[in-house]
Amino acid sequence: MRLMSRKRHRQRRRRRTRHDGLIASFCKKKCSLRQQDDYSQSAAGLRPGLDLPEDIYRHIHALMPLRDAARAACVSHTFLQSWRRYRNLTLSKETLGLNVNGIDKDEMARDLISKVDGDLISKVDGILKNHSGVGMKKLELNLYCCRKVDHCYLNSWLRIAFRAGIEELTMLLSLTSEAKYNFPCSLLFSGSEKSIRHLKLSSCVFRPIAELDCWRRLKELLLTNVLITSDELECLLSTSSMLELLWLFRCKEIVRVKIPCQLQRLSFLRVGECRKLQEIESNAPNISTFDISGSNLVRISFGGALQVKNMRICSYQPNFIWYTRTKLMPSVPNVETPSRILV
Repeated sequence: MRLMSRKRHRQRRRRRTRHDGLIASFCKKKCSLRQQDDYSQSAAGLRPGLDLPEDIYRHIHALMPLRDAARAACVSHTFLQSWRRYRNLTLSKETLGLNVNGIDKDEMARDLISKVDGDLISKVDGILKNHSGVGMKKLELNLYCCRKVDHCYLNSWLRIAFRAGIEELTMLLSLTSEAKYNFPCSLLFSGSEKSIRHLKLSSCVFRPIAELDCWRRLKELLLTNVLITSDELECLLSTSSMLELLWLFRCKEIVRVKIPCQLQRLSFLRVGECRKLQEIESNAPNISTFDISGSNLVRISFGGALQVKNMRICSYQPNFIWYTRTKLMPSVPNVETPSRILV
């Protein structure tokens, strides 16, 4: 009897151990599944179980720096969809982690710089070609360090941006480019002719097309080292009734800047180091800030300059200083004294 009792006790212990093992195994699997689910959600940068509307995800994604936004898109399907509709793209060596500051300019350094330029072009091309074309509002291409950029790439990138109905475009090209890039104004008619509001260009040829409504919503125009004639600029301004800011710097083909009275909203005018410039004639009634610099003598006339309060003039021409004091200042009676800077 005692032997039978011991056998039954051993059997009960075995069954209990097997049962406990099954429970432990089940709990372990369940815990593992939870951890995987938690990881997939944490990869999206969210707490487990957090369910947000798609527009909230996009807003969160838009607040991230560009590199972080790209990384989030690599590990999260939700952010990947947002990345393909990313609104504001600032593409440069710095934002893409390709900065080579501080290296010596020897032969190896030049090879490295050339490789980085190639990597930058490749990454920009990949980002823009994988963009859905939906939702893009701002594109900034900082390519001023790239000496050689195939113009076919630039045309392709701008075509994508214009088709998306972009509002703000910045394109900074290298001063040392072998051939000046001819900005394709005709591409604007593929979707952005009524949406482009901010345009900033450097080191290119810009021949704007005189078409009705082409520049109707343009608010800011900044041109640096851009080839554009006086007549082309005047034609562009005549169709830019919403313009608020005009900045011209080192545009060597400009001889005359003529601003029509239709530019009721223009409040800021800056012209600097346009070496052939001879005359600025403004009939815009609401310019409040005027800034001019350079070494040549420029004749300036304001048709309705009562709103000018801030004026800065930097010139190495003694005659320009005399002209400013005797001719220009009396025509702008509301200029504040501290803002008069003559160098």
